[in-house]
Amino acid sequence: MNSKIKAALLFLLICACPRAVLQASTPSAPQRAAAATVRAQAAEHVIEGKVVKVSDGDTITVLDKENKQHKIRFQGIDAPESRQAYGQAAKENLSNMIFGKEVKVVWSKMDKYGRTVGKILLDGRDINLEQVRAGFAWHYKAYEREQPPEDRQTYAAAETEARAAKRGLWQDPNPTPPGEWRVEAKTERWGEAPPEGTIIGNKNNKNYHRPDCPGYRSMAENNRVFFKSVEEAEAAGFKRAGNCPAQVITRRTAPAARAGSASPAASSASATTAVAAPAAASASARTTTTAAAAATGPATPGQVVGNKNSKIYHRSDCPGYDSVSEKNRIKFDNVEAAEAAGYRAAKNCPAPKPQ
Repeated sequence: MNSKIKAALLFLLICACPRAVLQASTPSAPQRAAAATVRAQAAEHVIEGKVVKVSDGDTITVLDKENKQHKIRFQGIDAPESRQAYGQAAKENLSNMIFGKEVKVVWSKMDKYGRTVGKILLDGRDINLEQVRAGFAWHYKAYEREQPPEDRQTYAAAETEARAAKRGLWQDPNPTPPGEWRVEAKTERWGEAPPEGTIIGNKNNKNYHRPDCPGYRSMAENNRVFFKSVEEAEAAGFKRAGNCPAQVITRRTAPAARAGSASPAASSASATTAVAAPAAASASARTTTTAAAAATGPATPGQVVGNKNSKIYHRSDCPGYDSVSEKNRIKFDNVEAAEAAGYRAAKNCPAPKPQ
């Protein structure tokens, strides 16, 4: 064979080989799809076991094959709290579906309370979705991005359909979402205003909250410690809570005529020295400057404000007077009218002054 022809054939062989090797090593579209499925399955966390406890309409305990208990918070839904309207009905509906049965929990995260957050499947049936369809849970919009897109759409449609059919809690034309109810319940049970100082520290995590901070009225009573200033709290080793703005935000909108209201000058925009004026122990200083009150604004004129959800009323000298959300607010001309309607005084209301 001519040497030139041999050289040409050798050149073609050398050029063709890398392409063949590359084509053999590059996965096809079906191969890539199969690999993606394998990776997804490997990343998917699954718990299988028996439902041994139903805590409420969206929380259960599952006992797995190794006798380990897992507390499960349902992904994508928010059911009424046990002490809230329809809370017990939501719990009963869930119990009837899955208590004592073997379920599969597909999960992707743990929440801040250490609970597993996931979807509960009973023979392939989505129990989270069934609670929404039955009208015993909201589609939890705040966390919908954690759901697969198809679940997000299906859950939203199920809530819309349950509302239209007036199932479960939707028999109430304006039910209170659990998140709002929890905030109001915390306000009701928080107790008396601090005996001194405007800064409240948490002995458990060593954080402090100013009156304009979201967590000011949310900590457990046995964890509270009071300081007269930010400087005193920091000198004691406490640090500003993470959700507390660096600068004091003055949000008071109450009319100047309200008795006992603090001057707007009580707060400054400085991050280091801007602290609201110390709270006095007298009844005249019990007007609230908490974030809850700021969020809802001042109550409209009226001597007594009732909470339609909790059946609690507040006089104008009570800490919760401005904290009742507008949709739950009902006004009475006096205490007698409120009590005649079945309302009772809030526990953190001071004893009325004798006439």
